[in-house]
Amino acid sequence: MRHKLVVISLDALQTGDLDLLETLPYGSRWLKDAAIARNVHEIYPTLTYPIHTTLVTGVYPETHGIIHNQKASLAPDEPDFSLMGSDWYWEKKNIKVPTLADAVFADGRTVASVNWPVTGGEKRGFNCPEIWPVKSLCEDPREVYKNSASESVFDRYYDRYIAHYNWKNNNDLLTYGGEIAIDLIENEKPDLMLYHAVHLDHIRHVYGDLAPETVDCLKTLDILVERIFEASKRAGTFDETNFVILGDHGQIDIDNIFYINNAFRDAGLIRVNADGKPVSYDAYVFSAGFSAHVYLRDPEDQELTEKVGLILKGLQKAFPQYIERVYTKEEAAEQEHLSGGFSFVLEGTDRTILESQVNNGPYIQPKDERWFKGYGAMHGHHPDKGPKPPFIAFGPDVKKGVRLNGVSMLDLCPTMARLAGVTMEGLVGKPLPFFNEG
Repeated sequence: MRHKLVVISLDALQTGDLDLLETLPYGSRWLKDAAIARNVHEIYPTLTYPIHTTLVTGVYPETHGIIHNQKASLAPDEPDFSLMGSDWYWEKKNIKVPTLADAVFADGRTVASVNWPVTGGEKRGFNCPEIWPVKSLCEDPREVYKNSASESVFDRYYDRYIAHYNWKNNNDLLTYGGEIAIDLIENEKPDLMLYHAVHLDHIRHVYGDLAPETVDCLKTLDILVERIFEASKRAGTFDETNFVILGDHGQIDIDNIFYINNAFRDAGLIRVNADGKPVSYDAYVFSAGFSAHVYLRDPEDQELTEKVGLILKGLQKAFPQYIERVYTKEEAAEQEHLSGGFSFVLEGTDRTILESQVNNGPYIQPKDERWFKGYGAMHGHHPDKGPKPPFIAFGPDVKKGVRLNGVSMLDLCPTMARLAGVTMEGLVGKPLPFFNEG
């Protein structure tokens, strides 16, 4: 008998968080006998959208095509909302290979997804994508959701859960997803549920990786996860469902911000207007948090490529305390399985953000300056750094009490595909040894 699968992604859940969850009223119950892989080694960069796409495709960003949360731009809209901008890889059409959801659909079964990254425009099943209206474009939230969600979800949930939110404050995104996921599990009983909860990631960004506020957030998530289990019990599907709770990446506290495009401006690679705003470029840096991608006006211009490479090496030599590594696009592809329209990739040193913004300030802004306004912690670093996420499973197909450490993120999709009872082609990894025999 093939069983249902519910995947709950608690964004920025770290292996160290399990110590607290094991003491909480509900986490202490389901962690006791669950199969747990601690310290999952992520892909590069450790950003939510590339990682969540790897989770459901089982391949690296070079293959699935989602190399960043957001699409590169010299001067992105609303960089105050995140370090990068507002033009995100929201739409499923950006993924170049089949997903776990595609495999379940192809098997004639049902899929629900709530706030799962890169699902916009998926009209099959029950899909409430992670998306929001761009404030600077004055987008109509109703039209954004009508165009992006499945009709079944828009008609049932938009007015009930989403319409009343204040989209001038994107924090409201934190709240409605759990309610929709719970309702879908109880009333539609999907064969696959993919639910992405962003609460903990937001708290860590704002307050810092190990701030006291994370404790309250984990207590809230403990209740949320239990409510999902209770919905499955009310639906009568709990005993025939495999459950997965996972994190996607850790976070690292920020000490310094390197405004590296200021250096590009001073090197003549970026031109600005009278207000200091960038208007044209030969090359620019697009932040991925603790790493960054470097884009050229003409990537085929060998002379320009060599010039930018020399400038980057010069910056690394001048600022070794802030720039750890300069990859060429060939090195990024060969060593990190990361390829795209960029020509170079930069990795900052520990606790150094590589910022996209061009301004009139210094290249380096220490976080302890009293006028600093920004995140407390971030990710986007190389997967050899930082706290690592866990992967937790329990259910009728899962062997109780398995304990693993340091597995590859590429092994998680094959594991979830087997838990869902489907076959996927072209996967890089192999299922974890989590399964009951026979």
